[in-house]
Amino acid sequence: MIVDVSRKPDVSRYAKASVEISVDVCNTASAIRAAANAYRYLPFLHPLPLSASAHCRDGKLYVEGFAEWQTGVEMDVLFGALTGAVASGSTALKNLSVDVKRKGVAQPVTPPQPVETALTREGDLLASAYGEMEMRNLELVNKPVEKGHPLHAAQTAVALNVKRLCELVGGPCPAVQHLKIDVDVADALRAHVTIKARDLPPAPEALFAVGVAFLTIWDMLKKWEKDEEGQYPHTKVRIISLERG
Repeated sequence: MIVDVSRKPDVSRYAKASVEISVDVCNTASAIRAAANAYRYLPFLHPLPLSASAHCRDGKLYVEGFAEWQTGVEMDVLFGALTGAVASGSTALKNLSVDVKRKGVAQPVTPPQPVETALTREGDLLASAYGEMEMRNLELVNKPVEKGHPLHAAQTAVALNVKRLCELVGGPCPAVQHLKIDVDVADALRAHVTIKARDLPPAPEALFAVGVAFLTIWDMLKKWEKDEEGQYPHTKVRIISLERG
């Protein structure tokens, strides 16, 4: 189901997302590509004419997006930051969040300076990743909302997208043989993903899968996560990290 936004007017929309990563060089080209194509991967996003940019500074990857459209662009830039971080080879992503979003004010993005890096695949053919996400309305995660059931949608989005990371970052795709995802809610939203591949280490896919689950849930509940000014001060992905064992 795609939510009908046809009655909304076209409005200037800008958002910037950031994520802390542990690499020296950021794959900003993949981040930009992912932001521009996020609607193909996050199930409830709409295609929109997005101008995107990305840059790295002080251990953070920043992704910006701007559009004159009927719906916001914050989920698009969050997806760009997630993908760019994984493509850069980071094995731990921290504090993936929306820094700012603006509506009704034209704000062009910083001129892009895309840097393409090769994705490093290390480790075994079995990979696991873990993540935690903060939300202000955790009780809604286990309930149907107007876009559907958040947990069910997240699990479906992961299953559909776990083999598609290579479309955004380049290189060969691993032959995934097994996928398991567990999502639970307590004081935070937590997810565990385990992937077994036949030929290539699937560690990047495990990180990506956890992020896709979180962003799908965030998108479905963003109506309730915003504050009075339309920002997300209580919502962020605390961490997504590979599990060693």
